[in-house]
Amino acid sequence: MPHWQPSRSALASCLAVVLAVAMPATGWTWGSATHTYIAQNYSKHLPSYMDGLRVYDSVVVAHVNDPDIRRPTTPGEEYRHYIDVDFYSEFLAGAMPHDRAALEAKYGAQTVLETGIVPWAVAEVVATLAQQFQTGQWSAAALTIADLCHYVGDSTQPLHCTANYNGQLTGNTGIHSRYETSMMSTHIGDLSTPVMAIRDYANPVDAMFGLVSGSWDQVNAVLAADNTAKAASGGLINSTYYNSLWNSTQSFTRTRIDSATVATASFVYTAWIDAGQPTIPGSSTDVGPAGPPVALLEVGPTPFRGSLTVRFAGRGPLTVEMFDVRGRRVARVVDRAERPGTIVWQPDPAVGPGLYFVRLMGPRLDLVRSVIQLR
Repeated sequence: MPHWQPSRSALASCLAVVLAVAMPATGWTWGSATHTYIAQNYSKHLPSYMDGLRVYDSVVVAHVNDPDIRRPTTPGEEYRHYIDVDFYSEFLAGAMPHDRAALEAKYGAQTVLETGIVPWAVAEVVATLAQQFQTGQWSAAALTIADLCHYVGDSTQPLHCTANYNGQLTGNTGIHSRYETSMMSTHIGDLSTPVMAIRDYANPVDAMFGLVSGSWDQVNAVLAADNTAKAASGGLINSTYYNSLWNSTQSFTRTRIDSATVATASFVYTAWIDAGQPTIPGSSTDVGPAGPPVALLEVGPTPFRGSLTVRFAGRGPLTVEMFDVRGRRVARVVDRAERPGTIVWQPDPAVGPGLYFVRLMGPRLDLVRSVIQLR
């Protein structure tokens, strides 16, 4: 097991049970106040052709802490809020694989689960949101966006991205709640997030690892700020301590929280793009962006002799390959093209007559066509 005692899962479960008894749902402990702030501010980044979603802002805010409430009763929920990314030697070496299956093959599925799965959890939520957008389930989508706000928010909290999540390895035990809940509850009113440009993420998992890396970069800064604050307060956890902690961390804390709001909006936008850019009721305009090129793979003639014309389109980079009936690749016709195009392929003499498959691959794109080559 990659965690030191007490384990994050045990700590989270115990805390959840205590809070469920001691606090109302709106007081859940990033902390409850910060998750609420992210939910209140994500939609300001949405373009006019998506601002119909703002009618559901109150629903998103009301349910943004549901993932914490589910923790004690939903198997596996606790692991969706973090990733102890520095457990992986590959991350520390600057070569972190983003493929969960590859990590499970090396470390085991249970270890990967217990180390935290927030990047893949967010990708699952984005896929669910895309399905809801596609079928016009706007009320259900609001609840999914609330989950998205929560998980993305957690990934921008530095201590959700390290095995030293509570400072237990460096003599900073208790810093997790002091930083994310006690400090932020006092200073949440000091935040002000500007409107920022959103992105369509070609790969949500890759985007999440970018957020996680940015958060992990601030782990040592949080721990150093804790030491500075304790020195200033004489070891007491009082107003002097929290004023010092905020003064030391507020610059990057503001940046992390701002990034959570715009990243959430970007994931919502990505899901909408994946859904085919459906009209969102109540939006200021129905006119969306030009969007990515329509996915296209046309091949012919079939049967063919001598040469085959391949016409392809989609969001790049695009690759076109030929496979025989045994699944063996016989040619790469197009290699990472950034734009649509047409190419005439002349098979090598070693590629004999028979049935072949032409495959177009790109970000979230995989099309296959069959062709027959004659002598």
